[in-house]
Amino acid sequence: MHHALINILQLIFEPTFIYDSYASRKGKGNLPALKRFDRFLHKVSKNGRLVFNARNNNQIIGFAFKADIKHYFDTIDHEVLLGIIRRRIKGEDILWLIQKILANHHTGTSGKGMPLGNWTSQFFANIYLNELDQFVKHKLKARYYIRYVDDFIILRHNRVRLQEYEQRVSQFLHTLKLELHPTKCKIIPLERGTTLLGFRIFYHYKRVRQRNIRKIMEKCRHLFESCEHKEVDHQMVLDVFQGWNAYAAHGNTYRPCQRLKGEITKELEIRTIRRKEYQMKFTPTSSLCQ
Repeated sequence: MHHALINILQLIFEPTFIYDSYASRKGKGNLPALKRFDRFLHKVSKNGRLVFNARNNNQIIGFAFKADIKHYFDTIDHEVLLGIIRRRIKGEDILWLIQKILANHHTGTSGKGMPLGNWTSQFFANIYLNELDQFVKHKLKARYYIRYVDDFIILRHNRVRLQEYEQRVSQFLHTLKLELHPTKCKIIPLERGTTLLGFRIFYHYKRVRQRNIRKIMEKCRHLFESCEHKEVDHQMVLDVFQGWNAYAAHGNTYRPCQRLKGEITKELEIRTIRRKEYQMKFTPTSSLCQ
């Protein structure tokens, strides 16, 4: 039902989305967003021009306004969302179904929020923040802007203009009954590296964030525990790691990935040996003789 609804809504709303919205859209995603950011980084820094008296080749010119919306999925306002949808959708049956889907999720605040996992939630999230996209592109006229769900970034060679953008974006979000995250929004020099989609990006290289390495290790440890209870097998652990490794490989991550691979391989070997010893211990002697 969710997919059937999106099949209808996509035909109407997809043409209104800006090019640089990268979440939950065909042909978009993490890697195209990272490639687009690299292009913007070259443009804003004038192909890596260094600041005056630079100490190393990372000290390029330019700044980034990196922003995040506070508790986005929990604070999306149903009436605001329905008002945006009603501008283009007149069919009462479709509007009724959308209202039913929204009302089915409870966040503790009536008329607020959407579940994270639903396909409709992801698409509604794009419809909602398309309002912000249009404001940034056509009112602020920011050329170097990228959004992925509720994370967005604007690049500019001038810090003062980004400070103006921050103030005006904050004011505009209030019209959508949203607000910027108080601790996750900042303007930083590009020379310090910009965090985006799991990487910390410098002009000449990308590094996987330590937090992401810790997260994949925690996930693998959880899967190892599931292996003990025979809920999953060891191949699933390898599949999860290989999927993460394929993404991490798009950065300069050879050493941390090799270290992580070694730790997981060693853990798998230890657990395989333990399982074989356990099986030998509890296998009847007659079965062994046979």
